[in-house]
Amino acid sequence: MMLIRSLILVAVLFTMALSPALAQDVTTITWLTLGWPVEPIIEEFEARNPDIKIEAEQVGFNDLFAQIQVRLGAGSAVPDVIAVDVPLVSGYAFRNWLLPLDPIFTGDEVEDWLPAAVDAGSYEGTLYAAPLSTSTQLLFYNKACFDRAGLMPPGADDRLTWEEIAEIAPKMTFDDDGDGTPDVWGFIWEQMVRIYQLQVLPESLGAPAIGEDGLTVDGVINSPEWIEAYTYYYNMFNVWNAAPQGEEFWPPDIFETGNICMFVGGPWNIPRFANNADLEIEWGVSRHPYFEDGVAATPTGSWHIGVNANTENVDAATRFVHFISTGEGAELWWREGSGDFPAQQSVLALFSTEAEFDELPMSYLRTAADEATVNPRPRAVTVGFLEYEQILQNIFQDIRNGADVEESLNLAVQRIESEMAKYR
Repeated sequence: MMLIRSLILVAVLFTMALSPALAQDVTTITWLTLGWPVEPIIEEFEARNPDIKIEAEQVGFNDLFAQIQVRLGAGSAVPDVIAVDVPLVSGYAFRNWLLPLDPIFTGDEVEDWLPAAVDAGSYEGTLYAAPLSTSTQLLFYNKACFDRAGLMPPGADDRLTWEEIAEIAPKMTFDDDGDGTPDVWGFIWEQMVRIYQLQVLPESLGAPAIGEDGLTVDGVINSPEWIEAYTYYYNMFNVWNAAPQGEEFWPPDIFETGNICMFVGGPWNIPRFANNADLEIEWGVSRHPYFEDGVAATPTGSWHIGVNANTENVDAATRFVHFISTGEGAELWWREGSGDFPAQQSVLALFSTEAEFDELPMSYLRTAADEATVNPRPRAVTVGFLEYEQILQNIFQDIRNGADVEESLNLAVQRIESEMAKYR
């Protein structure tokens, strides 16, 4: 009996001595991200990987970029994992802030991602940010506006030309009180001055978004195609007077009140409108417009995930990135995390099979899921994307409010070329 008791005591003492060592085997990594519902993905990952603990640092949109800039720019080892807005991948990789990720994915896993998402998450042929989500754009419309103008609305799989939009938008712009300012506007872009939505205008005409070196804009953004595209944009606000000028606002809010007839916007508006019990308008969607002598081109790009090049926890960080961007982890992130369109083709395919997308209006998401795969155009791939984007945003606002198109684009060339000089 004494022997048994002694053995038990030895076992207990051994376990007590071992416990701190076991505790030390649990690696904690920090995930810097936005305010998405991250708990389901963390719980599932930790259940599958009991040797890893995830601490989410959730911050606001602007704070995310600022913290990445400051912390990774200073060479900090924390955070270990970061949410990456995809057009910034090149800039982060250029600065050696991100760990190359190619070794952690199989060929089949890479092929499951949308090709445009892989390209956008890569820099000089190396993957630096794994795709989590993608995006696309649709034309949303108020059926009552078409009825009032005596026009037939498009079907979900129809694709109007920009020329057709220009013809019908003024017919659906109504000054009901006769004060000289429309009460109902015919058309607008959801992100009315942002390159994400506007870049595809010249791309539909066959023009690139930036030079092949990712730095040159002279001869590109002041090309005849860009001038033609943004003359169209100018005319919508200044000649046809079918879209409102002034300060930026959020068009879906005005669409819901019946004061905008059509807008190009993201599929995130589909559940918004579908779940709005107070919405009184009858709405529909069709595919993204294009120029009749050009090609279909639809904005794409969303959030990726990357690993801090200076992390001290490479294995744990890359295991988490692999989990959330592939297979069941990717599906869980779509269903219970961000809710954004998945970048994995296998998950996108669920829109075709899940019963929740059988009936209108949620079946419009099937149109959107297909649109995300057929003609996606990511934003310009450049290490100077922040400068490129901000300068063009200011230029688009000027054009929207009446500035000369060619002069404005030439001014943008001067400003962007000056900023890009530091990367050459």
